[in-house]
Amino acid sequence: MKLTRCKNVVLSVATGGLLLAALLLVLARTSPAARANPGSLFVKPDGSGSLCSQASPCALQTALARATDGDIIYLAGGLYTGSGGAVITLTRSVVVRGGWDGSTVSPPACNPTLYPTTIDGQGARRGVFVGSGITVTLEGCTLTNGVDTFGGAGLYARDAYLTLRHLTVYSNVIDVWDVPGTMAYGAGVMVEGCTLVVDKSTFRNNSAWAARDCFGGGLAISNTLAATVTASLFQDNDSWTGSGLSFLGVSGDQNTLILRDSTFVGNGYGRGAGRGSGGYAAALWVSKATARIEGNAFTGNRAGNDYGALGISRSDLLLARNVISGNACARTSGLYLFSVSPFTATNNIIANGIVSWPQESAVRVVGGNGRFLHNTVARNASPIGFLLGSGAVVTLTNTILVSHTVGISVASGSTAALEATSWGSGDWANGTEWAGDGTLITGTINVRADPGFVNPAAGNYHLRPGSAAINAGVDARVASDIDNDPRPIGAGYDIGADEYAVRLHLPVVWRRSP
Repeated sequence: MKLTRCKNVVLSVATGGLLLAALLLVLARTSPAARANPGSLFVKPDGSGSLCSQASPCALQTALARATDGDIIYLAGGLYTGSGGAVITLTRSVVVRGGWDGSTVSPPACNPTLYPTTIDGQGARRGVFVGSGITVTLEGCTLTNGVDTFGGAGLYARDAYLTLRHLTVYSNVIDVWDVPGTMAYGAGVMVEGCTLVVDKSTFRNNSAWAARDCFGGGLAISNTLAATVTASLFQDNDSWTGSGLSFLGVSGDQNTLILRDSTFVGNGYGRGAGRGSGGYAAALWVSKATARIEGNAFTGNRAGNDYGALGISRSDLLLARNVISGNACARTSGLYLFSVSPFTATNNIIANGIVSWPQESAVRVVGGNGRFLHNTVARNASPIGFLLGSGAVVTLTNTILVSHTVGISVASGSTAALEATSWGSGDWANGTEWAGDGTLITGTINVRADPGFVNPAAGNYHLRPGSAAINAGVDARVASDIDNDPRPIGAGYDIGADEYAVRLHLPVVWRRSP
């Protein structure tokens, strides 16, 4: 009986072994071939490999089909086109990295400048589509010639975690002007409901144009959890509202926008690839947000109607260390705030703006409650420097407010409390320092002398030695200036955005070794 049991055990083991071997054989024949370098896929425009290895790169669509979560897709320099709705459709959490040099060197070497990687919609489709619920990083690529009828001709993403780094988003178009009732968002890039990071990227010559309304020629962000944009360029983009960048939050849920160290130039002039042009908020439009806008330059942008270079609505706002200069608008040329509360605007220069309508301003505040601290508002070709519309309660401390027909006008029902104001003199004097039927408190320190700018004709509104603004201000609890120089330097706080600093240039003495 023991022998029979042993035979049965041996037979069972043998049978099980045969079944296991057969199963492994089937799996080997039916499962995808293993990649030579798991986690990395390598692509060339003319790639023909099946494993997407560094030694044998594959075609773009092959890599997209093989990709799994966590993979890095390396795109060699060259031109990539596609078919269907988008050149690239991403449904996995991956990194797509352009500028690969195509070599077998390990680790892979990428340089988008030497090996430009272009994703070209050919005027027939979107560049990139990012599916929902995934985490994607796209870097070192150019997205161009994309088209769409709603949003994101260069790239569209919804409900994803998206990072865009070292991208050039160029000459993408949405044009549904001839279709009644249409809307358009973000000819370059549109993101909805995403967490977004944009760093060191360029948005140029993108155009969104629709029959009803359109937002964000370069970049449109809506309903995001949070968006951070840093060190990026928005140039020559067009849309009816927010030609450079538009941010639309959700009512009652203040979504966060951080915009730092970026440049907005030439937006709204109809220079984009389509037939759009700027109507409102030439460079930037922000609505229903917690916005932190710091260290940016807004120069030479145009809005044919209103809201200036920057239009901010129904948000709370920190606006610091920005240069807003040389912008043109039918009405407000520089900064427009509508029901923004609370807000703090610190160390900004708002200068050389142009308006075409009479009795308009460089800065307009309608409703809301906030503070202007250490700002320079100078030589705007608008009749009024500051215009407070109805329902605004504003304090202005340590302000240079010079060379306007009217320095500040306060409408009935609004209040402005000023302290330590430089009103200028001679060519820098305002025709009238203040006007309006509202409440205006001018404070105890009013300086009427040349503000002493270094070179205002060249846009340099730093203070030169001997400026009457030096040491003439009060302590507004501001620890640094527009250049991040400390405050105060010397006996007191300077009025305006700049704290005068004596900079010593010491010669370098070379000594010959003995």
